[in-house]
Amino acid sequence: MDTQILSNVALGTHEDCLTKNAQTALTAYRLVKIDPSNGDQVMYAGPNDCAFGVTTDEAQAGEEVNIALLGCSNTLKITTSGAITSGDLLMPGDNGTVTSLPTEEGQYMCIGIALSGAASGGTVEVLTSFPSQCSVTA
Repeated sequence: MDTQILSNVALGTHEDCLTKNAQTALTAYRLVKIDPSNGDQVMYAGPNDCAFGVTTDEAQAGEEVNIALLGCSNTLKITTSGAITSGDLLMPGDNGTVTSLPTEEGQYMCIGIALSGAASGGTVEVLTSFPSQCSVTA
């Protein structure tokens, strides 16, 4: 009997989503990055990380999780770590959340623009882009 793989595992090319294994327990609507010690696993992205996607469901450590790729999908829901206003440029926050770009001068990783507002810990609708460095000047 032939084995069939029915998920979009990380072989070949992908349109807007892919499946990876969770390095630790993950919840839905969080930014993730590739685990630097194991390219087949993902973990939450932080403020200094280059996130590549957003979890669309939950997974326990070692389980497969679906990831919507940044800049490839329609709008995505992402959990916030601070109050967000519609129109804010967004960057990774702590534990896979998003936060608005700060007003302090510096280089930040921008992942998209908020299309809705949300309180801290809520979810915001985001038009995502491929992560890119943004400069804030005084």
